[in-house]
Amino acid sequence: MSIEGRQRWFAKMMESGLEQEMFAPSDVLHHATPEVLANNLPPELLSKVLAASLAAGAMTPDRVLETVTPDVMSRHLPHDVLWECIAAAAAKQGVSGGSR
Repeated sequence: MSIEGRQRWFAKMMESGLEQEMFAPSDVLHHATPEVLANNLPPELLSKVLAASLAAGAMTPDRVLETVTPDVMSRHLPHDVLWECIAAAAAKQGVSGGSR
């Protein structure tokens, strides 16, 4: 699978997980920690996150994900971090990778 295909897949999985409430923004940021964001997001995106948070008076997971959208995550964050979030949500829902 091409990198673009992988990025689209992760973007769709993260978007669906958030929309279906399989995980919350706070769950995403449990895996995509401030260190992960700081080390992987381009400076202009980090500036947008900070500007939005300062304008709102608080940096919340919801506010961070207004800028760090599923598409942005899939393009800039390590896919193993996103996979950990998806796998944790699946395990929480009782879905496992074991055979039937």
